Amino acid sequence: MKYYSSTTQFNCGIDLHAHQMYVCLMDRQGHKLLHTNIWNNDFEYFLSRIGPWRDDLTVCCECMFGWYWLSDACQAAGLEFVLAHALYLKAIHGGKNKNDRIDSEKLAHLLRTNLIPPAYVYPADKRPLRALLRQRIYYVWSRADLLARIQSHQLAHNRPALRQTRPNRDPWEQQLLAQEPDPVRQLALQNDLAMIRHYDTQITALEEHLNGLTKQTAPREYALLQTVPGIGEHLGMTILYEIGDIERFPTVKDFLSYCRLVKGTVASAGKIKGLRGAKLGNPYLRWAFGEAAIIAKRDPQIIGPLAQQLEARMNGNKFKANTVLAIKLARAVYFMLRQHTVFDQ
Repeated sequence: MKYYSSTTQFNCGIDLHAHQMYVCLMDRQGHKLLHTNIWNNDFEYFLSRIGPWRDDLTVCCECMFGWYWLSDACQAAGLEFVLAHALYLKAIHGGKNKNDRIDSEKLAHLLRTNLIPPAYVYPADKRPLRALLRQRIYYVWSRADLLARIQSHQLAHNRPALRQTRPNRDPWEQQLLAQEPDPVRQLALQNDLAMIRHYDTQITALEEHLNGLTKQTAPREYALLQTVPGIGEHLGMTILYEIGDIERFPTVKDFLSYCRLVKGTVASAGKIKGLRGAKLGNPYLRWAFGEAAIIAKRDPQIIGPLAQQLEARMNGNKFKANTVLAIKLARAVYFMLRQHTVFDQ
């Protein structure tokens, strides 16, 4: 766990909510100079209250769904902003009593004593692209859920699985409807098929737009990622935008940990008692490298034989073998982006 080192004389902890924020401002000695609740997240009123200490102040809030606006507002006002990692922070300042007033005070204390575990503040100018890419991923997953539901219905009635025709879904839809004699179930199928077609249209439009924007903003990195086996246009965009700046990871171990590809160990008295921290990190990167590992196994020359060797070493456990392969691909991506080189088998 890494900690943020505050260099300012005054430190402000904010317990942020959707419609209010509890503010606690302290000096280096821990004396409370301001402790109040600000309704409707009025940032101009917040600036007026912190006016006497504004020139040498650091602002900190816990990572929650609504921190974007506060980060951008602090940056525009010239204030140092720190985003605290929510899970690490809970482990540090957990207590018997908990409310907004206590939480804001604890944040200020942790900030002035250099005990804030920082989270990455994703650049504001890149957030819209990342949000658009995550929207595409959500649509793809939703479409997959609909397709799986149709497949489950086929299996429930002991019907053979029909081969999907993605460029043209008409033959597949006609066969599905022809197999269903019940008019009520036909209506349900038609609703699912209409939603799938709608997702097809939106996903295709999003992919074209994202591809064009990526080639404008990061053409070199985008091209480098596509030289990795198993990484195509869409996985390449996911990895590129979820990483952000590769320089924020000092070592490859930090990068693998952020990708949820390695777990932390629990040790006591020199003995490892177990593993934990599997869900600490970026879920989209974990998904992307997992998908890349599965696709890369189709390579008959290098990756395919390697995957077979890993499965034999893991006693046939494909999940563990795919995870090891995903780690190898992630390590390659880390050094490729750091050194600006193409993939070398």
